[in-house]
Formats: sequence, structure tokens, C-alpha cells
Amino acid sequence: MIKRVAIIGVGLIGSSLGLALGDIKEVEEVIGIDKNQDYLKEALDIGAIDRIATLEEGVRDVDLIIIATPVGIIKDLVVEILPYIRNETIITDVGSTKSTIVRELEGLVGDHIYIGGHPMTGAETSGPSGADKYLFENAIYVLTETKNTDQDSLEKLKNILERIGSQVLILSPESHDRMVAVTSHLPHLIAVNLMSVIEQFSQEDDKVTSLIAGGFRDTTRIAAGDPVMWRDIFLNNREMVLETINIFEERLASLKELILKEERESLEQTLAEIRDARIRLPMKKKGLLPSNFELIITLKDEPNAIGRVASLLGDAEINIQDIEVLKVRDEGGTIRLSFSQEEKQEKAYRLLKENNYKVIKK
Repeated sequence: MIKRVAIIGVGLIGSSLGLALGDIKEVEEVIGIDKNQDYLKEALDIGAIDRIATLEEGVRDVDLIIIATPVGIIKDLVVEILPYIRNETIITDVGSTKSTIVRELEGLVGDHIYIGGHPMTGAETSGPSGADKYLFENAIYVLTETKNTDQDSLEKLKNILERIGSQVLILSPESHDRMVAVTSHLPHLIAVNLMSVIEQFSQEDDKVTSLIAGGFRDTTRIAAGDPVMWRDIFLNNREMVLETINIFEERLASLKELILKEERESLEQTLAEIRDARIRLPMKKKGLLPSNFELIITLKDEPNAIGRVASLLGDAEINIQDIEVLKVRDEGGTIRLSFSQEEKQEKAYRLLKENNYKVIKK
């Protein structure tokens, strides 16, 4: 049983984990370790950790060590803590790349236990001030498995992460890195590049930024991420990132060619195919994660429009697994609601129809 936890790095993810784990009855103590004294004080103030400790002191006699730091320093931290921890202590991390770090750490830890981890969640804020104990609710949390993985420890870690609301997905490090290269790392590069383009145009005409709307802001939001963290991610997952860049460049070149040659029908067909693929995207493949059952709702542009929908369903004891804003217009917008079970989707559909909402079942 995991009773005592040490968190190395009490930024957004570390402090959010501390808050979430602190709500578990069996977890008796969460210890915070960080070089940033302001972060430590803030994490203590918000209840994300129970006490502050040095690295050597904090990792002694704990059941779980979570390294919530940039990928580039994880290896050095593990080397530093190994002399002070018990063999049965589970070491995990929250790094966004896994192949290199898992291979290196499994070669380092010897009889100690290491399991790679990656919570697929986050926020635009950083530090303990942005911490949220519900950050992991319904979020995918990847744990890596290799031929060296201790199965009892993997099960312990999986169980405690599920207790904080995560959907644990067990993958090989290589599968993880291939997936996140296209779903996370490439989108970040695209957002960064798009911001550099708008920056160039705005230097030529500062009125350009006055035309920026919600779509552009949504597309480039992730470009505001920590440069050090993303530098480490791109370099640690270099091969997979470069592969996805090559594919993206090929697809972009194809679109450019259609526009250059003014091939109207082919361009329209390509755009239609991609639109249809995007509409299908939220449905999960069977065998990877359970399918979501979804409703698409059109709302008027009114205060608390989403809140009224949530309250209506909540009063009927219908749990919403996820909410996504799809489109925002001056006259209103469209949202997607996801449910874990078909009967909940059906019950919500009938209730919303009865209350005169425009709703589509997916």
C-alpha cells in the first residue's frame, strides 16, 4: 500500500498530484522537494504537500517517489536519490517522452523499481498557483511497461492513479513516444511556427493582430509553453518528432500544390475528407480505451448557457465525462458532451430534447 509519497518538483503537475493524492485516505503524508523555495512555500500553503524536505531526507522511507521535473534532469535526480531509498520504493516520473529515459533508468536502478509515467493533461498556467486536484479527472495517464517492469508495483501505481480519477493506459515506451509525437509534439511545433508567422506579419503591419479571433488563439495557445521543457521533449523524442515533421511537410506540400494549380475539385475533396476525419476523431478505438458516447449541443450566446446544461444533467444524476467547446460564434456556440455509458447518453439526449435544446446524438 502507498502511504508516504515524495514529490520532486512542485510545479503545476507536481502540486496537482499532491492535492489529489492528499484526498486519498490511505496516503498519510506527501513530502515536497524543490530547489524553488517560493514554489515549496506556495505548495505548502495550498495543501499540496504536508511538509518540505531536502532531497536526501525527503526520499527516505517513502513508498512512492514522483519526479515532476523537466525530462532533461530526471536521470541525474534518480542517480542522486538511489543511495537513500529502499528497494521496494516505486520511482516514477511525469516526463513527456519515454523511450530514452526508460531505457537509461532501467539500466541505472538495479534492484530498485522504476516505472515511467506521463499524465496527458495540463494547463496554461505554471507553478503551484495553477494546481488543481481535479486535473487528472478522466485524463489519460500513461504508464510504461517493459520486460523489466515489476508487475506488483505497476498494479499499485495504476490503482492509486485510478483513485485520483485518471484513466490509466499501459504502453511500451516506444508506442507512447510514437503516439505523442503526432498528437502532442507536432501540434506544439505547428503552434510555435504559426506564432512566428504572425509575428513576422505583425512587424510589417501591426493591424494584423487586431484580426486574431478565437480559432487562432485556440490553435496557438500551446505555443506559450515552457521553452526549456519543450526543448527537452523535442530532443529526447527526436526521431519520432522528425518523422512526423516529414509527413506533415509532405501533406502541406500537397495542399500547396492544389492551391498553386487552382485544382478546385481536388482541393474541395481533400478538405471535405479532412473535415470528416476531424468529426470522427473523438471516438476512441475499441481495445485502446472504452468508446465515448457523445452529444453535440448548440447553445445561444447567453450567460451561464453551459452551466444550465450541466445543472440540468447533474440534477438528473447524469455524469458528464468530458466537455469540449467545438465552435464559438457571435450568436452562440456548439459543445460536445461525452458520457461513459450509452444509457447515460440516451437519458441526457431525451432530457435535453424535452427542454428544447438543439442536440445531436453521435
